Amino acid sequence: MSDIQPKDTVKTEFKPEDFQKEYQSLCTKMGMMIVPSLVYIARDDGTWSSKVNLSVGKLPQLDK
Repeated sequence: MSDIQPKDTVKTEFKPEDFQKEYQSLCTKMGMMIVPSLVYIARDDGTWSSKVNLSVGKLPQLDK
């Protein structure tokens, strides 16, 4: 048997602001972002449901 022990994992607590900063950085780097679009769906009982479709779209290019 081996005496190798697993290393302690480091747990990092992330805040929503951390995600927002990293996402913005990724969007800028890749030139794309996640774009939501709301869709209404007619149901059998005469009511409507809504659904959010997500797609990836290119960011507009700024003229310099």
